[in-house]
Amino acid sequence: MSEIQVYDTVNADARERTLHLLPVLQADPFDKLTAEDITLSVTASWMKEPVSPDGGWVIRQPYPNELYYVGGSPECQLGELITLPPDLTAGEVVFHWSVAVENLPPGRFQIEHRIELTFEAGEGRTYSMDVANWWAQSEFAGEGHPTPEIGRNRFSRLKHQGISPTRRAHVHESIREGCRFLDIQESLTLPAITLNDCWTIHTYGGESALSCLEALR
Repeated sequence: MSEIQVYDTVNADARERTLHLLPVLQADPFDKLTAEDITLSVTASWMKEPVSPDGGWVIRQPYPNELYYVGGSPECQLGELITLPPDLTAGEVVFHWSVAVENLPPGRFQIEHRIELTFEAGEGRTYSMDVANWWAQSEFAGEGHPTPEIGRNRFSRLKHQGISPTRRAHVHESIREGCRFLDIQESLTLPAITLNDCWTIHTYGGESALSCLEALR
């Protein structure tokens, strides 16, 4: 594949309706997690099989704030890009996180994070779960925050503390047989944007993310 410039890669929309999945698990400093402690699986209500990149999910810390652990592919550090059915207006995505860390009681964690997604109509064919990619179109931009905030994303947590009330998430927590179970349910409405607006994929996706973007043109 010939080398391409970033502008040439993203200065067009995707050929098909595309969803940028963004599985993010937020930890606290005292949790002392490593990426090796975390495994991830993802399901989508409109797909018969679990969502899995070629080579499986890879957990990394691509953001400057290393308390965020992000699921991606071997080629892209920031999530995964999947095709959406042509007429789909809503669907559910579930992030299943498993965490094992000896120095944090009870030692094992299972997080099931359900997100009801609504796909709005618009000029673009791309939908991103990273709010930063459509910050200017969101209600958050008018709240005195001129720059995107990662905290507005629907990230998962090990414990219910730290989930902002503004997200209106329903959270249920329990401990059974030495394992902490956390169920998170919430919603997110995604505007239709162009692939050109998905700047975070290039910024945090790693050098190989360009090949992922080129394949969508």
